[in-house]
Amino acid sequence: MDAEKQERTEVKVHFLSIDRSTGAPIVVLKEREREENRILLIWIGESEAAAIQMHLENIDLPRPMTHDLLRTMIETLNAKVADVCVNAVEQTDERWTFYAYLTVNMNGETVQVDCRPSDAIALAIRCEVPIYVAEDVIAGHGFSEQELGTGQKDDTKDVLENLDDDTLKQFTV
Repeated sequence: MDAEKQERTEVKVHFLSIDRSTGAPIVVLKEREREENRILLIWIGESEAAAIQMHLENIDLPRPMTHDLLRTMIETLNAKVADVCVNAVEQTDERWTFYAYLTVNMNGETVQVDCRPSDAIALAIRCEVPIYVAEDVIAGHGFSEQELGTGQKDDTKDVLENLDDDTLKQFTV
């Protein structure tokens, strides 16, 4: 599908968590400014989770991390990250793999660069650009807070604990 024609929904990094069964980090993306407040879980690597968490907590390191380096390189080349988008998901065996791209503007041209969602998210928060999820991805693999049965939209610290193991297994990648 042509990424430019895809319907997209803006999300934010709601928080990071850990999969109880595997110990793998999970980034929890939450839809912005919609009544549904859908949530999408994406299992990510430990280093990407650390990069996202450190930036969210405003932890400064003495040397730049990979995503800081990438942001600096893009800016040095007089380019700008416009946004990132989790645009597809594919099932292989019993695992789901999410795909993403970042949109970069340079010299009057717009280029979309394929990347892992975790890297796209880590870069997006550093560049302070919107994070999107393709509507078909969030519709097919996300769920609403109401489905969790928490009863409160703001009570999401225990989102993963409200999911049963069968639901968690469906999203494990």
